[in-house]
This record gives sequence, structure tokens and C-alpha cells, in this order.
Amino acid sequence: MEEKKIHKRIHHYYKRNEIEKEYKFWDTQLVPKFREKSSIELGPIKKEFQSEDIKKEPYELHPDMAWVEIDIKKEKELDRIYEFLNINYYEIEEYKEMYNKEFLRWQFTPIKNNKYRNILLSIQQNNKIIGFFSGLPMKLSVYGEELMAYNISFLCIDKKYRNKNLATIMFKEMFRRTYVEKIYQNIFVSKRLIPKPFSESIYYYKILADMEKEDIKIDNKIKFRPMEKKDIKSVTKFISQKQKEFKIHSIFNEDEIEHWFIPIKNVIYSFVKEDDNKNITDFISFYKIDAIFDDEEENWCYIYFNFATTMTSLELLKHSIILAKENGMDAFICNNIMDYEDSCRKLNFHCNYEDSNSYGSLKYYFNNFICPETEGKDLSLILI
Repeated sequence: MEEKKIHKRIHHYYKRNEIEKEYKFWDTQLVPKFREKSSIELGPIKKEFQSEDIKKEPYELHPDMAWVEIDIKKEKELDRIYEFLNINYYEIEEYKEMYNKEFLRWQFTPIKNNKYRNILLSIQQNNKIIGFFSGLPMKLSVYGEELMAYNISFLCIDKKYRNKNLATIMFKEMFRRTYVEKIYQNIFVSKRLIPKPFSESIYYYKILADMEKEDIKIDNKIKFRPMEKKDIKSVTKFISQKQKEFKIHSIFNEDEIEHWFIPIKNVIYSFVKEDDNKNITDFISFYKIDAIFDDEEENWCYIYFNFATTMTSLELLKHSIILAKENGMDAFICNNIMDYEDSCRKLNFHCNYEDSNSYGSLKYYFNNFICPETEGKDLSLILI
């Protein structure tokens, strides 16, 4: 995305003096700054870390507070996170997203040979959670350069503590922990604008009840079945091939494909289509969240990773939304990344950025890495 487009949106959100106040913390971090010109440079901001550069002990907190690393496999710990996030995580006036326990287990459980960090910030006296963040090391390809980065997700602070400047120390602590593990880059997404996104995407959505008013035609002879473990090798192969079409993309191994795509009821839905020789040719996946919209409970799903070899992207999206409706979804949501935008428009998806009640675009950030500003169509990176 051109730099002038980025800056146009900056001024839409903030006045200059507000920007300077909001971003005082980020000026101290290894991130691109808004005042810097757009760069075609690719690579780390800080290229080498010496032992003395990395703080060995956690950042100091108020005496009543403590950092706690939790074991998500313990049901009581999962219960605590579930309750905390569903009270305090993302919410606006029009709607609230909810995450069931199986969804959180899917998100926070370590993958084989790939440790997940789930960190609580708690008040020691009563063990009350006042903050939470999670991180997963993931392999990326960025304009042909491969790197390992920690994906920081679900950073959340208790509503009563959001004026205590805790988010900054939580970011610093996650960065510190990843540096200790010799992973020197972090990646995360946010609807908030901070210095400096390398990409941005907007949301498209379709209310599936409206499909009854539309004539979405598909070839009824084409059948998709739920993905099974026997499909892991083939799905890994095809997703890997598809990912290479994009300038920035995630890289999956077979263990990760198994973890992220084997279906889990009310969490992740994955389907494959086979040819006459039982070879997989096409793949669909989406994940489900619970939502409360205008005080009504609904099932929403977000498109995940797909590939097609025997049909167009438009045809694949048609099958995706029909499968979503058949599995009880009320709304189907996409970002304008990969090759989704053109198909969404052709199928009369609504664009949230054009709505008066828009809840904002999704912005993509690196810590300690610079890459060219990238359009959504060149991005195949889904960070929940």
C-alpha cells in the first residue's frame, strides 16, 4: 500500500499532537516510525543481539502484581482464561466476540516441538487475572526471506486496569521473553493504529440468512467431505504451493497442518474435494466464533486457508459459504487478503469499511523487522 494512503488513514484517526502522545512508548521500540519515509529495505532493525543487550529477568511490576506462565492443559487454568477473555476481550457497542473453551484450547495448546507462551499478569494477593497475552513461534516467508517470529495474540487487560499503562510493559515483557529464546522478531495484528503497519486489510461479510434471497449457483455434483488425518500430507503440499503465490506468507509443516486444520466441532471446519483417483484437489477451511450482535447470540465464521485446482476462487468461495450455512453459521467473514476481495464483491458481500458503523481495519505489525508496505492481495497470513 502506498505511503500516502497509510498517512491519509493516520490523519483520519488522530490529530498530530495526539499521535505524538499515543506513540511515545513505540518511539522507544524496534519498530518503524511514522516520521520515517517508506522504505524498500528488508530485514531486522537491530541485526545483532549481544548477551548484555537482553534483560535476563522479567520487567519489574508493582509489588502486588506478578508474571505467571500457565499450563493451558490444566482445565482450571483454561477456565480462568475463558472467563477473563469473555469479560474483557474485544467488544464494541454493536457486538461482542466470544470464544468457547475448545476454541481457546485450539489456540493456546503447544504444537509438537513448538512451545506456546501463555502469560498472565495477576494480582498476587487474590490470584486475580488483570492481563493476558499469548505467543506462538511461527515460520514466515517475507519477500523470499524466511524468518522465525513470535506471533503475539490475545493481548487483553482487565477493563478496570486500562489506565495503568500495562499494555506497554506487557509488550516489552513478551519481546524480552522471545529475545531470550533467540527469536528476535515479533508479529501481531490490531485494529488500533500504532507505528507502523506493514499491511492493512478490511473486512467483508455476508449474512447467510440473506442467501435465501440470492441465487448462488454451484455444481451440486461437486462434493466436499471433512478433512481427516490421512489428508495431512496432501493438504500440507497444496497449501505450501498456494502460499508461494504471495509476497508474505506463513510456512506450515505437517504437525502444524494437523493442529490447525483437523476439524474440531464448533471451532475449526476443514473440507477436501477428491478426484476420481481419491487425490485431493481442492480445500476449504473456516473457523467459528460465538458472537452477540444486538443482544442476539449468533454463530460467525471467518475464512481460513483455502486452495483450488479444479475451480475458480469464486466457485470455491461459493462452496465455502454454503458449507458454512449447512454447519449452522449465521455470518461469513473474510479479509481482503489473498485473492478473496474480488470474489467477495461478486457475491455481494458487505464491506465493513464502507459501513457507518465500521469497527476498523486490521493492521499488521512487525517488531524488529522492516519490509515494504504490502497490499492485502499480496498477503497470505491469518493471525487470530
